[in-house]
Amino acid sequence: MITAIPMSRDKIAAHFSKADSFVFINEQGTSVVQAPNPGLENGCAGKANIITLLQQQQVDRVIVRNIGERFLARLLDAKFQVFQSGSSHFDSVQLQDSVPRFLLPLTAAEQGRPSVNYQKKQAAGGCGCDHDAEHGHCCHDDKGHADQHGHAADHVPCCQRKTAAGERCGGCCRH
Repeated sequence: MITAIPMSRDKIAAHFSKADSFVFINEQGTSVVQAPNPGLENGCAGKANIITLLQQQQVDRVIVRNIGERFLARLLDAKFQVFQSGSSHFDSVQLQDSVPRFLLPLTAAEQGRPSVNYQKKQAAGGCGCDHDAEHGHCCHDDKGHADQHGHAADHVPCCQRKTAAGERCGGCCRH
């Protein structure tokens, strides 16, 4: 049984999808691999890469401190067992139990934190940066805007664009 734990600064990350990395621990409590969080890159699409990483590592269960209800639903739909820790420290001895002690099983999406930005993102038509999910581009007509900010006019959502210096642009479409 492999357990994935999102880590930041040698502690369980305060927020699942914002962790620096994921550590994968076997049933003996030994770390088998640590991988950078693929969700920190690629904007909206990056979070899907977290699920892919967990599946590639053959994870059975995930330990979190805080997780949003939408991402929790994704994990549960992918058949991962999810447990919540009330502490940023973890004890690998606990992981040897089939149901880890001192961890709360999360079995329904509603047990995650509601997304305060979700409704705003949906109203914007996608990822929250005025990305038009239906047409696959930003600002509904971003050719001139993209050139103005130094982006290639390739209709990539601004949440996924990078500046000429390689930095993530962020909310370039918000004036």
